[in-house]
Amino acid sequence: MAIHDAYARLTPYELLLPDAAFPDRHFPGIGEEAAARGVDPANPAAFVMLGQVQAALAELRAEDAAPESANDHGSVLFFVYHLWRTEGTVVLTQQKTMRALLSGGTELPKDGRQSLWSKELGGRAGYVQLPQHLVWLEEARNDPQEGRDVSQETHGNPPESVDGFLWFGDSHGALHLTLVAGMRGDRPGFSVVPVPPLPLDAMSDWATGPAREGGGDFATSLPGAELDGLLGIRTPAEVFKLAALILARLARERPQASPPPVADRPPGTREDSPAAAGPTPSALPYATL
Repeated sequence: MAIHDAYARLTPYELLLPDAAFPDRHFPGIGEEAAARGVDPANPAAFVMLGQVQAALAELRAEDAAPESANDHGSVLFFVYHLWRTEGTVVLTQQKTMRALLSGGTELPKDGRQSLWSKELGGRAGYVQLPQHLVWLEEARNDPQEGRDVSQETHGNPPESVDGFLWFGDSHGALHLTLVAGMRGDRPGFSVVPVPPLPLDAMSDWATGPAREGGGDFATSLPGAELDGLLGIRTPAEVFKLAALILARLARERPQASPPPVADRPPGTREDSPAAAGPTPSALPYATL
């Protein structure tokens, strides 16, 4: 099974927006309305109720007429807006980095009484892209000890490859996350799996503690998992741990984004195209972790 590390693949940021001018049409107005009304755009519920956000969603829904897409659009637009506002970074996490983090763990040091999580990640946003087809969103077993099923919307469906996660650290010390899965060339759009926000200063505990009762974090029963070293996600705790491990490294290293290299094929070429030599490349600058 190919696990692609060569360049950043097409991102949900690019897939969501209908054209490159969409942010200029809508995002400044969102910030202006929020300021005028005294609304905190870092609050997802308040954000989606803004008139300018509804106008942006109306344009997105015109591109995708499925009524059930409205909530997903609103959820992703929240992250996309803050990624644009903070000039956030797309980060490609390589397979060797993933293996090192999962084997050794990591955490941010303490700065007096306060951890550096809020200091380094507060007010920042981005998209972390995982190695292709390495992490899979699975339907959880009926085990109450494992907690709520993070994939409860996928019951009866096959596992989906997790492309990455959108993240935003707000100024109040909370981390917002949502998984992005199902980015495939043979289907439009993608799946999103939001998880509850959690305090940034609690992330060290997630990075170092167990994510499954009884152990076996990220274990999977997918065919070929042992040969390919595949990882599975079944509960929110595993989402938090995965994000904590990667974001701690990101906060330590602060890799700088560079323009994307010339890819084997132009952006927009589908994976099933005869011209395809690999996944569709992103046209956005990105950093490698």
